[in-house]
Amino acid sequence: MSEADNQYLVPGEDSESFAGSRVVNTIFDQILAAVHDGRLQPGERISDVVLAQQLGVSRTPIREALQRLREIGVIEASASRFTRVAIVSPQQTADAMVVWVALYTALVPEVIPIVPADVVSAMNEDHERFLANLAAQDMQKVAAANAEFFNHLVTLSSNPLLQKGITSVVHQIRLGSLHLPERIDLRALSESQALLIAAARDHDTAAARGALRMLGLINVPTDPLD
Repeated sequence: MSEADNQYLVPGEDSESFAGSRVVNTIFDQILAAVHDGRLQPGERISDVVLAQQLGVSRTPIREALQRLREIGVIEASASRFTRVAIVSPQQTADAMVVWVALYTALVPEVIPIVPADVVSAMNEDHERFLANLAAQDMQKVAAANAEFFNHLVTLSSNPLLQKGITSVVHQIRLGSLHLPERIDLRALSESQALLIAAARDHDTAAARGALRMLGLINVPTDPLD
């Protein structure tokens, strides 16, 4: 990959003065955003040497950020061969969806009784954005709006392990679903969002569980030829 191909990242101000963890976080966030925005495509190779040169940092924080991205399934690597954006298969997407629904179901009893009005309003705004982007068939923005919609409740949790688990698996689902729009029941997803908004507004845990059961019925075929 040439330096010209690597302009999805921009150097921060006075990069050399950043604390190590801040450098890693910045690189992590920028690569992740580039993947979700479509500036980096599945299978596209990433060079830690080029990134280090571009950002004016050593390869150490680059490698740490890439390792964190590997841990959540966004980056894949083969020793001495390649580091690239992960190619998430239909099977991996389906597996990730099962895990996400299970984790989110565990989240519901904790957060639904305490959802404040401003969070309900934000969820409704993301739902409207989801519908608008769906009508325009902009799957990149559909995936972004959907992820942001469901993340509002995650931020209310006081369980850091649950937050981490949900956030991690979401990235694989986003990456996989971008290339399987015809295989995901977006109508059911939209209806689930609407039901979850009402449940959050009414602090109705049972209704929220019902909304998630609709997500559990969403089928992602494991055979790409089906």
